[in-house]
Amino acid sequence: MREEAREFHEATTVQDEVEELVDILELIHTTISALGVSYEELEAFRNQKKMERGALTRGFI
Repeated sequence: MREEAREFHEATTVQDEVEELVDILELIHTTISALGVSYEELEAFRNQKKMERGALTRGFI
């Protein structure tokens, strides 16, 4: 995950950023599957956290 995040951070074009995001998303899918969590459950957790703590509105790193 750190390697993919680093590669995303180092990407120089939108296309490269999107390709790295695809890799990160694949890691997320693989990890939640190993944890026995569905993507829908992950989204429900994300939405709950967003309601409790607010959304990331300042963009990304």
